[in-house]
Amino acid sequence: MTNAIVTASVSWTDNQGVHLRVYQSDGYNVTERCYDQGAWTTGGFAQKGSEISATIWQQNGGPSIRVYCCYEDNATEWCWDTGGGGWYKGAYTQG
Repeated sequence: MTNAIVTASVSWTDNQGVHLRVYQSDGYNVTERCYDQGAWTTGGFAQKGSEISATIWQQNGGPSIRVYCCYEDNATEWCWDTGGGGWYKGAYTQG
């Protein structure tokens, strides 16, 4: 049996244009693709996950992204904040 590809996405606009983030799971691992200034690149997000969801909001001049990854009956929140130095594990966990 082949695992279905699962995706979640977020977007925002600023003075540099439209930005997209697509989080994709192959059933085991979640990776990120980024669209900025007219081009797609591979992002820095990589975590375990078979199911995913994502949300975003803007504050303090930039986006705050939250990605929720479910894997082996556990859910984990991963966070990225403008000026925050990269991805970090958030306070929300379930399982």
